[in-house]
Amino acid sequence: MLNSLQVLRQDVQFALRQLRNRPGFAIVAIVVLALGLGGNAAMFSVVNAVLLRPLPYADPQRLVALFERDVVGEDPYNMVAPGNFLDWQKQARGFDQIAASGETAFNLASATGSFTPERIDGAYCSANLFATLGVGPILGRTFRDDEDRPGAPRVAVIGYELWQHRFAGARDIIHRQIRLDSELYDIVGVMPRNFGYPYRTVRAWVPLGRRLDPRELHSHSDHMLTAIGRLRPGVTVQQARAEIDGIARRFKQEHPEELAGKGGNAVPLYDHNANYNVQVVRASLLVLFGAVGCVLIIACVNVANLLLTRALGRQREVAIRAAVGATRARIVRQLLTESVILSLLGGACGLLLASWATGALADRAPYAAYLPGIDRIGVDRAVFLFTFGVAILTGIAAGLFPAFQGSRSDIVESLKGRSVSTGRSNARFRDVLVAAEVALSLILLAGAGLLLRSFSHLQNVHTGVRADHTLTMATDLPEARYKTRAEVAAFYLQMPERVLAVPGVESAGLVTCAPVDGHCGDRVFLIEGRTLPPGQMMDTLYRGADPGYFKAAGIPLIEGRTFTPRDGAGFDDMHPQLDAAVVSQSFARSFLPGEDPVGKVIYFPDDSLTRKYPHFRIVGVVGDVVKHLDAALQPTVYLPLLDGDFNEAYILMHTSGDPHTVAHAARHQIASLDPDLPVFEIRTMDEIIGRSAQNREFSVMLLGLFAALALGLAAVGLYGVLSYVVSQRAAEIGIRMALGAPSSEVRRLILVQGMKPAVAGIAAGLIGAAFSTRLLGGLLFGVGPGDAATFVSVPLVLLGVSTIACLIPAMRATRIDPTLALRRE
Repeated sequence: MLNSLQVLRQDVQFALRQLRNRPGFAIVAIVVLALGLGGNAAMFSVVNAVLLRPLPYADPQRLVALFERDVVGEDPYNMVAPGNFLDWQKQARGFDQIAASGETAFNLASATGSFTPERIDGAYCSANLFATLGVGPILGRTFRDDEDRPGAPRVAVIGYELWQHRFAGARDIIHRQIRLDSELYDIVGVMPRNFGYPYRTVRAWVPLGRRLDPRELHSHSDHMLTAIGRLRPGVTVQQARAEIDGIARRFKQEHPEELAGKGGNAVPLYDHNANYNVQVVRASLLVLFGAVGCVLIIACVNVANLLLTRALGRQREVAIRAAVGATRARIVRQLLTESVILSLLGGACGLLLASWATGALADRAPYAAYLPGIDRIGVDRAVFLFTFGVAILTGIAAGLFPAFQGSRSDIVESLKGRSVSTGRSNARFRDVLVAAEVALSLILLAGAGLLLRSFSHLQNVHTGVRADHTLTMATDLPEARYKTRAEVAAFYLQMPERVLAVPGVESAGLVTCAPVDGHCGDRVFLIEGRTLPPGQMMDTLYRGADPGYFKAAGIPLIEGRTFTPRDGAGFDDMHPQLDAAVVSQSFARSFLPGEDPVGKVIYFPDDSLTRKYPHFRIVGVVGDVVKHLDAALQPTVYLPLLDGDFNEAYILMHTSGDPHTVAHAARHQIASLDPDLPVFEIRTMDEIIGRSAQNREFSVMLLGLFAALALGLAAVGLYGVLSYVVSQRAAEIGIRMALGAPSSEVRRLILVQGMKPAVAGIAAGLIGAAFSTRLLGGLLFGVGPGDAATFVSVPLVLLGVSTIACLIPAMRATRIDPTLALRRE
């Protein structure tokens, strides 16, 4: 054992001396390996944090996400109505705990006025949410059952980040007060650092039962909650799913008129976290991880070619070592030691590269706010061990064949100082390596090309609104201060008037959901005088809008009219008037085909949950607006915002110049109406549209970067092999030229030798790409996995790059002096 360690130490010392004596070779090999290993380390850090590590909760394998299914149409992942949640809590026996939470946001202000109001992400949750997750507070306590009911005292649990940011980590925070939506809450607990549920950006929690009124709390039609359960020991997910499904189906059978799910669903929380399907992210990350793995293989092939070339150039050294008694196994081990050390040095540099890259990956990773593991991305022990292991395997893979070939030396010929033929096997091996590089590069380029074309299609989507010179900002009027619909309407009537006084603002309007910014809510409706077959429903997106919105957003009027200040039901809920509604073109096409929609009356059957609403007469049809760039058009109905039914609204301003220049003045005008009201989400329409494409942009950027890196490495590999071939065939080329061979013939000879493996690699790559690009199906938009334009252009690009890589050594071959070449030989 001691002798083996001593021999290993000698091998390492000798290898380091050899690398120090050839710094150019060492630097090139280390840089190539650092790019491949660093990319793999960075992507593994993301995959490990998001997909491989267990969720940061107690016994996470027992946690399941619960859903209603098939509320409208076929969807197994519908959010849960409070009434169904309560039914499951009371009747399900396969769970230790069932908890629920809902997404919200708060206007945050100090109880003493010690800091500026701001908008924070929050949640309302059942009292047992934290116990269900198995996460306790670091200070104080969580909610008691008696605090999770209507009329209970107002209490809040805050997150670690809010505690540090607004209270400087004060240890006496418990029972101090905080103002949320203009109401004072007693702080009863502080959660640990980086805890956030249902989303990691949540900064404060309040009790669910205290947040909802009794009718909402027992509604089976208002689907607003994210539900989770902790299974009893021994209970499987399938058993839990069957139990939840049975409870939900029984209720639907007994109350067919309710807008409830036709059943229930349960899936591991690991797969469907916080009402978001983690498998969507999993597909994207695994594709990118596979891509960076291809880059590492190409880097490994490049280094193998470098080592093979260097090993064949060290035949005299190897012959001397063999002549003085070194065995072939000893020589192979020595050469392998050099390649492994190169790989480990490359891995060390790659870890430095990865530590820089992981921060950018965490910020831009798809759906970062929804993934609880995203804050754990970084170079930790797992990433270090992964990189160390991959580096050793890479070093062995890259150095094994060159080591065996380098050790096969003809001692007599090598000691005489004569070059020994590399043989056909070596030449074939190098050709195979080059072909593999080219094939892998084509697969990556094809994937990047498809994503790039998808992104281009996405950028060209007609959103339905104008993006230039348009600014949006949001407000949310707290019910504690704006207690009546009349007060809400009065505020929103003044808001556009104040903003229009800002120089540079040409038009302004209000809407409850910024265009191209998400779903924001849908409702089931009926058309007056028509009945639907049992089990069928009509569903539409719905927004509130004021009279100025459609002009400010540039949404065209197709038929009829838009809103006027006179539209509205009034504020007497017991004696409402017939109200007005504006619908989109897709609404008219979907629900009133071949009919004039203007004049038709619609109503919402679930309105009785809160107050007696009127019916709505359609007064106009406007152009469609997409909710996301990659989403199909959906029917939309607009209701009068000045009815005072909507507390949150976005003001959209069209400006004559740069919209950023009016942001401060517009915000000041809104603040003049209510100084305690935070104005948030100040964005241009260009920024909103860019955010809608951000997740696809992430995949395009990374896969494009990996493909470009692979293409560069393949070109360098092809160039290096041909350069070596030219140097080995210098005497042959000299003889040909001495006998009168023209330069064009020499150039053709080298080009053909280089292009053969390149063309073979392109052919193999096309076959591989035809299969591998099918994995991108869910990431594509507007193109298919077999897009002809991509499969024609990518081989042509690769063929052009390969030609250039071959042409440089070919041109150099024509400048060989026959006399000098023959003299050296």
